[in-house]
Amino acid sequence: RTELDAALTAMKQTEERLRRVEQLMVDTQGVAHLGTWEWDVTQPHATWSAELYRIYGLSPETYTPSYEAYLTKIHPDDRQRVIDATNRVFHEHLAYSHDERIYRPDGSIRHLHTWAYPVVDDTGTLRSLVGVCQDITDRVVAEEAVHRLNAELERRVSERTQQLQSALRDLETFNSMVSHDLRSPLAVIQMAVDMLGKEALSAQGAQYVERIVRATTNMSRLISDLLAFAKIDHEAFQPTEIDCSALCLEIVAEQRATSEREVEVIVEPGMRLRVDPTLFRAALANLIGNAWKYSARTASPRIEIGATQGALYVRDNGIGFDMKHHDRLFQPFQRLENATEFTGTGIGLATVMRLIQRHGGTIRAESVLGEGATFFLTLPPEAWVR
Repeated sequence: RTELDAALTAMKQTEERLRRVEQLMVDTQGVAHLGTWEWDVTQPHATWSAELYRIYGLSPETYTPSYEAYLTKIHPDDRQRVIDATNRVFHEHLAYSHDERIYRPDGSIRHLHTWAYPVVDDTGTLRSLVGVCQDITDRVVAEEAVHRLNAELERRVSERTQQLQSALRDLETFNSMVSHDLRSPLAVIQMAVDMLGKEALSAQGAQYVERIVRATTNMSRLISDLLAFAKIDHEAFQPTEIDCSALCLEIVAEQRATSEREVEVIVEPGMRLRVDPTLFRAALANLIGNAWKYSARTASPRIEIGATQGALYVRDNGIGFDMKHHDRLFQPFQRLENATEFTGTGIGLATVMRLIQRHGGTIRAESVLGEGATFFLTLPPEAWVR
């Protein structure tokens, strides 16, 4: 009696474990959207798991699985491929794995990935097929959304590229117009003014001529600056190792050659950079020229050029500026009030910023009004030669 009770208890425990394993398999199939099926080829009907019924939107009470009934659920465009794969299983005993679309009773379409494996006996006779179906609709919908997004992005990129190409053509036309159509009448005005300058003029007439000369000179300088600014992004970029300290001293020598003022200039030795020599020289020449110009009212003008924490700096003790106007400095044609008494077109620092951006860097300034300014050119680590 005791042994019988123990055996019954063990059987109940085994049954309970089997139920738990079966429930775990059901739950796992539901999470993974995996349905299983088995078909004894000697029988007309197959056996489906509960999850496979759920995937198809069917129930055991309303649907009896069979090969013929299954084919009616397949999307017409996929049906022949399924038939061919099934025939290969029957005749060649080859497993298959493919995507297919099915219709649910409500008319919705689900995307499945199906695996089918043949089971043969010792004589090589096909006895049954076992298979797994996974509902991959969510993945397919997500992929289609990505494809649509990529197509939309490609369309936008194409449109933007066309717009940029059109803008570049307009810019080239503008450059050509500025170079020729504006310079030509300006040259005529300058020639006429030169001829007037040789005539005997009244004091007032001489003043008028002088004003015209200044205006045409400023216009000519503005045209040159505009052309230089417009060409920055189209210039070839060829990084080369340069002696930046020597380059600064060369630019300073050029300033001294065209200036009657004595300016103390200190250049940190040993600064070497990997930059485009032409573009970077233009940036440095502009900054050093500004430091020279805006320190003209200073009794003992001084310019310092050096490097600190990945940035090249140009410091002067000139007029400086109010930091609340910092962002205006780098906008084309924006000149601060205390700078209007000095010559300039207001495009120089905008040009410097574009030149430094071509190098992957940034520019900023620090200043106190009346106490000079420091401009910092921060360059990528690879631009510094150690």
